[in-house]
Amino acid sequence: MRSFFRKKDVVLIILIFVVLIFSILVSEKKGSKVVVQGKDFRKILSKPGTYDITENGRFLMKVEFHGNRVRVVESTCPLKLCVKTGWVGPGGTIICVPNEVIIFFEEKTDYDTVTW
Repeated sequence: MRSFFRKKDVVLIILIFVVLIFSILVSEKKGSKVVVQGKDFRKILSKPGTYDITENGRFLMKVEFHGNRVRVVESTCPLKLCVKTGWVGPGGTIICVPNEVIIFFEEKTDYDTVTW
């Protein structure tokens, strides 16, 4: 009677899972800086915590940054779409149009462009 998996199949599946876990761990370390950019300011968040974002003394929003994720906790905009966006990781962006604020991850790289 033939078994469902052979030894080579099991080794291949384990190898795929190891590569998958390794790629997830490596990708989480890239975007460790969050940039909060507005019309007249640019603030870089590099340490985890909760930050109040103000422009010319006027409170705009409260941003929470932990690990490899960022979210808007509180905002003065009317629809609160930036708050409803929730947690965003590297590659994601939070935009608050009424407050004119963009929140995104900035990757640490040693190169500017890659060409083929």
